[in-house]
Amino acid sequence: MKKSNSIKFWLPLILATTIGACSSIDETTGQRQDPLEGFNRTMWDFNYNVADPYLLKPIATGWKEYVPQPAKTALVNVANNLDEPASFVNRLLEGEFSKAMVHFNRFWINSVFGLAGMMDIASASEGLRPAGSRSFGDMLGSYGVGTGAYVMVPLYGPATPRQDLGRLVDHTYPALSLLGPWSVLKFSVQAVDRRANLLSQDPILAQSQDSYLTVREAYFQNLEFKVSDGKQGSEIKETLSEDELKEID
Repeated sequence: MKKSNSIKFWLPLILATTIGACSSIDETTGQRQDPLEGFNRTMWDFNYNVADPYLLKPIATGWKEYVPQPAKTALVNVANNLDEPASFVNRLLEGEFSKAMVHFNRFWINSVFGLAGMMDIASASEGLRPAGSRSFGDMLGSYGVGTGAYVMVPLYGPATPRQDLGRLVDHTYPALSLLGPWSVLKFSVQAVDRRANLLSQDPILAQSQDSYLTVREAYFQNLEFKVSDGKQGSEIKETLSEDELKEID
């Protein structure tokens, strides 16, 4: 491995581990810590009242109403298929070898027989149905690494050091590392599709007494649910997933 590539891998790893070492819960009070709440609320107002209604929502509406369903399915399948190798590696790092092999087999089967992933051939087998992507941040969370401070990022949405620096590590794995600037297209397809799937749920957020708190708590509840593979947070109320909430901003 070249020196530059080595730095590219280890720097996000170190940052994700050290910055994310703190918990989002105050151990003495049991309350959610939100040291950047003033900034976060300002950014939430911008995202919710400006960025979404004037940018992402119109694009998502056009995607839902005018793009043919076969084309949408093929594009989303290709994008999701590219997440499988990173999920495979992160499962291995957890010691979840059987789950890692599901991601591995899904990737090569759909890539070879599914026309580069446009068709989800692997799901025909009950044992190879999609179980959701597994990010480096999820893997760190499974070992008890804290999320770090909650941040509402303009034009992006909810973020924490563990999860989002972890995504930088995911980008160092093939095939994502081989995409280069083309990875923007992959994430754009996933973002627009997720936002389109949320259009019918917009009233839930609109009727909330405090939309900022609703999004923040749903973000952390879904993180717990995802990190624990569904073993925690099973009583989450009807709300949005981590990635879906991110895409509404």
